[in-house]
Amino acid sequence: MSSPGDAIKAMGLSENDFNMSGSQITPLERDKAKKILDACIKHPDNRHCVDCNTLGPRWASMNLGIFMCLNCSGIHRRMGTHISKVKSTNLDMWKVKWADWMKGRGNINSNLYFEGNTPRSWKKPDENSSAQALEDHIRAKYERKEWAQASSAPAALAGPAAAAVASGAPAVGSFGAGFAKAMSKKDQEGEDFKMAQKLQAQLNVADAGPARPAPAPVP
Repeated sequence: MSSPGDAIKAMGLSENDFNMSGSQITPLERDKAKKILDACIKHPDNRHCVDCNTLGPRWASMNLGIFMCLNCSGIHRRMGTHISKVKSTNLDMWKVKWADWMKGRGNINSNLYFEGNTPRSWKKPDENSSAQALEDHIRAKYERKEWAQASSAPAALAGPAAAAVASGAPAVGSFGAGFAKAMSKKDQEGEDFKMAQKLQAQLNVADAGPARPAPAPVP
């Protein structure tokens, strides 16, 4: 599965097409876009939040092409619009090309990319997980792209730097000669395992509830 940036280009769009400021949307286009979004939300691929599986998501990241619940949308907003541009599917106005992109991407396709390399011990948060566990999960997934498919270079890299990451050679070009070596697959798996353990520990704490006091010793 391709990255959001590559999928956007494949649809003949660019990042500039997702600029929310100064967008002029006619009532006719608004109504047409809303019909597309309503159909997207009813599709089985998008009936649950992309990040915590809460039923009936009504928020979306229009540049990532995903649907999410209110709680997860707040975390996406905190990451910044350079990562995720959040809009309500029923309160905000949409362009048809934005809605068409959401229809073409969707939660399942997005997770195939962003969760493509999750370790076996990984467990996805749910609506009962702690706020901190959920935020750690979302930032690891989109901000640091810790589980994204290895075949895709990070969006911030291009040219020689992207090639270096793919080959394991020292990064050059915009990062400066000999800036660093791309992390080896073994090292990356080790980091993924550590993050999975951290998230799992937080989820276990949330499931267990407050700690009970130890029983008093018998005299």
